[in-house]
Amino acid sequence: MFRFFIIAFEVLALVTVLRTSFVQYWFTDMQTILADWMLEVSLVAEKQQLAAFRAQIAPHVQNLNDYQSDYLNSVLQGKSSVTDFNRMYCEGHDKNPFIYGATLIYVCNEMQRTELLKP
Repeated sequence: MFRFFIIAFEVLALVTVLRTSFVQYWFTDMQTILADWMLEVSLVAEKQQLAAFRAQIAPHVQNLNDYQSDYLNSVLQGKSSVTDFNRMYCEGHDKNPFIYGATLIYVCNEMQRTELLKP
C-alpha cells in the first residue's frame, strides 16, 4: 500500500512538472528544432541534384553578366523555383528579362534532361 502512494505521488509530481510553462516552452522549442532538422535532412537529395545541375551548366553559362548569374542562382535554389521557371519560360515561352536566346534554350533543355522536374 505504501508503494502505491509513493508511485502515485511520483506520477502526480511528474504531471505537475510537465505542465509548467517552462517545460512546455522547452518541449515546443525541441519540437521546432527537430522539425527543422528533419526538413534539412529531407532536402539533402534535392540540394545535391541542384548542385550537380549547377556544375553541369556552369561552363555554358559562364559568360553571363553578374545580374544574370545572380538570377540563375536564385532560380536554382530550390526545386519549386526550378519548376516555376520551367513552366513559365520553357514550356510557356514567356519572355525572361534576364536569360534569353541560346542560353535560355540551353538551360531549358538541360532542365528537361534532369530529374529536377519530376515530382
